[in-house]
Amino acid sequence: MDVFALIFIGLIIYILILVLIRQLEYGKRIRSSNYNNCCPSCGDPLNRIRRYNRDHIAEYISFKIFNLKRYKCSKCGWQGLRWEDKFKGRVIDLRINNKVIVSNE
Repeated sequence: MDVFALIFIGLIIYILILVLIRQLEYGKRIRSSNYNNCCPSCGDPLNRIRRYNRDHIAEYISFKIFNLKRYKCSKCGWQGLRWEDKFKGRVIDLRINNKVIVSNE
């Protein structure tokens, strides 16, 4: 088989695996009723810490599909990467005399 075809098939499989991980929400930030970002081990809140160079490389290798951030738990010491959905902003709706002029919906 041609080398180009093998590389192409491997790249397609890699992208499908990334999409599957995103759809299954593996490694996604955990929310609870008390905290916006919970530790996967103990359930306490996580604190953001500075990312390592390898974290930046992992984000580029995943084609920036995941918004990776590094967190650390102050209670149990868990440390790792979590991802969250990209920020979409809020809906802006400008009305004059009940007619919609500008809307980003």
